Amino acid sequence: MQYYGLAVKRCLKQNPLTYRLGMKWRAYEQARTIEREQAYYEREAEQRGLSRDYTPETVKRQLAARLAGRGIFPKPDPDRKPHIVYASRKTPWDAKNIVPALEKFAEVTPYYLSEQGFSCDEATWLGIRDEMNVHLVNFLEKLHADKPVDIVLTYFSGYRITCAALDRINRLGIITAAVNYDDRLCFRGPVEGGRCAGPVEVCKAYDLNLTQAPESLVKYRVEGGIVWLWPLAANQELYYPRNLPFKYEVSFVGSAHGNRKPFIAYLRKNGINVEAFGKGWPNGFIPDEAVPELFSASRINLNFGDIALTDYQCGKCRDFEIPMTGGLMLTTHNPHLADYFELDREIFTFRNKKDCVDRVRWLLANPELCANARRKARERALREHTWEQRSEALLKVMGLNPGSV
Repeated sequence: MQYYGLAVKRCLKQNPLTYRLGMKWRAYEQARTIEREQAYYEREAEQRGLSRDYTPETVKRQLAARLAGRGIFPKPDPDRKPHIVYASRKTPWDAKNIVPALEKFAEVTPYYLSEQGFSCDEATWLGIRDEMNVHLVNFLEKLHADKPVDIVLTYFSGYRITCAALDRINRLGIITAAVNYDDRLCFRGPVEGGRCAGPVEVCKAYDLNLTQAPESLVKYRVEGGIVWLWPLAANQELYYPRNLPFKYEVSFVGSAHGNRKPFIAYLRKNGINVEAFGKGWPNGFIPDEAVPELFSASRINLNFGDIALTDYQCGKCRDFEIPMTGGLMLTTHNPHLADYFELDREIFTFRNKKDCVDRVRWLLANPELCANARRKARERALREHTWEQRSEALLKVMGLNPGSV
């Protein structure tokens, strides 16, 4: 029966009409999930009279009070760096960005699932995740006895960790925190093995939850979790300007999913010379080390901030990596980008396909404006948006780094 179900899915995908209809239905479902979930949490927060104060000072007080209840009173130790265990599946993104940045301020012990003998194959995960939770707790108990651990920072939601495991870690006297970057769409997520895959059920067990979406802050507050806005950033040691001549008028790096193919096709149909790289494009995948070179060799770097198949926006690493490289970024309009860069002076945005065409033509016709934008965006990225700055701020909120928040 499962074989026939998969065969039917393959046939439907191969039919252009049913494929387009299926994509439109998925986009509708995803958008409705975002809308309904946001409306529910906004309404709950209003009815309960919950505070909307998420400033670093407030979060630091909330976290200190919670930790004091377990007899934990964090303070910087001039003779010892904080010891952090960073736990994740290990993706190129976090291993090359978050971990090196944390190592500037702390001793970091990685706990990567694959390196601990656990397959990251999603098809088999439900059968081994309880075993992994036990292994993680035992790993931490042994490590903590030998070399005290101050913080466990995970890239785990309810799909990978349980409240019971987090409670055991908390009782060791360790601060627990979680990075959650897909919570506008996946705060609840599908129910997998009797648990929500998103952070909804485990956020209250973590001492601190980190999100990059301002809209999601209220969700954690309603569910009883402490939450702080921790934006994405860029690694300046990987993303720096290359002294290369321009090779492309417009380029895009990313998978050919969702609305990206028809969008790029529209640009080309209207005379915009776009080269696309990544899974699903004729140019194919390019290695990570070649991406900054492409940014430098492109007059305009196109970026999409859409969530899955919807028109809703969230932050992307490219929002910071392109400016950090000294590239000119033209991206889908997200009002929150104005919190990080000056729009139309450092970075540029578009609101629809036609607007994108007009913007590309305008930018290509104004090379001096573009040169100034590249320089200003690079300066802003270095000044405010490195992963080191994010890591330092995180330790300050936790009370483990010198200086005030």
